Amino acid sequence: MELKHARCGVFASLVLSSTFVNAIEPASVSLGPVSMEPTLTVRTGHSDNIFFTAENQKSSAVTVINPVVQFIAEDGANAYKLTADLRRGVYHSSKDDNYTDLQLFGDANIIFDVRKKLDLLAAYLKAHEARGTGTITEGPNATINDAPIKYNQKIVGATYTYGVDEAQGRIVGKLSYTVRDYTNFRSLTEPRDYDILSTGVTFYYRVMPKTSLLFEVRRDDINYQNDVTAASSLDSTEWKYLVGATWDATAKTTGVVKAGYTKKNFSADARDDTGEFSWEAEVSWAPRTYSTFVLRTGQELEESNGNDDYIDTRFMSINWDHSWNDQLDTALAYAFTNGSYDLTNREDDTNSVTAGVSYDLRRWMTLGLDVYHTERSSNQAEYEYDDNGVYLSLQGSL
Repeated sequence: MELKHARCGVFASLVLSSTFVNAIEPASVSLGPVSMEPTLTVRTGHSDNIFFTAENQKSSAVTVINPVVQFIAEDGANAYKLTADLRRGVYHSSKDDNYTDLQLFGDANIIFDVRKKLDLLAAYLKAHEARGTGTITEGPNATINDAPIKYNQKIVGATYTYGVDEAQGRIVGKLSYTVRDYTNFRSLTEPRDYDILSTGVTFYYRVMPKTSLLFEVRRDDINYQNDVTAASSLDSTEWKYLVGATWDATAKTTGVVKAGYTKKNFSADARDDTGEFSWEAEVSWAPRTYSTFVLRTGQELEESNGNDDYIDTRFMSINWDHSWNDQLDTALAYAFTNGSYDLTNREDDTNSVTAGVSYDLRRWMTLGLDVYHTERSSNQAEYEYDDNGVYLSLQGSL
């Protein structure tokens, strides 16, 4: 589990990444037993509310330069991958908000035999929270700092699967550990440093050739490293108990649906434990091989900034990707999020609409254009905002 402090940042990230992430078909460079795939994406455009504020909105042209290098090695059925992702963002009318983010990901897929496999993940992120995103600097606090908040994050994880998809039963166990440490504006960010130990197990029971029931239990131990006082600690243990189904009924429809109960227990007696009905779903429908709709929805208890115990968040999104021919693709997306704060009685509704078109100039070069509109309404007017943007992207590889 990763704490989602930047709910409006989820929408903001749409302006920093093209609708079409892997439209090109990069050629690899052989380095002995390892192959290398480099790509470079340059995006430039304009946002009319870079701090996501209700008043005194500031607009800016934005350019993001994003080189990515991926190293891939295979040993029989086993596969190993290392990815380095560097992003340099420039706000042409707000130099203080320029940033350089680095993300390193390593993963290994190890197959012991037809029944047993192990997936390993390690990641390091040197990243930022843009001003106006996250619970620390959103709304009226968007510009209390003169630069973005920076943090380092480390993640290690493992997923062990026993059983094959065609078996009557299959079990999947997961374990991960995440640490986030903020590195600037420590008077604000020091209480937000955290680590999370996540464990989970899912049992799949096949009831039809392409359909399985699932039973899932997950636990997150959330620890804030620098609590101001034990009485106000946000440390908690969160349990999820879910049942559902996964199916690949036809070539057109696939999906997974889960529903159940989430229980959050706080270590501080001053904070109230809570339990909620919870669900997660993702359904994909492809009426044609070149046209796909994806619906996602869910409910979760997000971490707050300390003024509330938690944020009850419900979300839904629908995406439509369509290939008109071998070179021209379009994408439309709509997303909705409702966030209810348990103590301050704040409630937000955020709507976002994006549209994009990409054209493959060559096998190794794609031109893209994305436009978006995001609007948040709230019963506390200082947290309302709207933002519009348009971005042109050029992605290339070898």
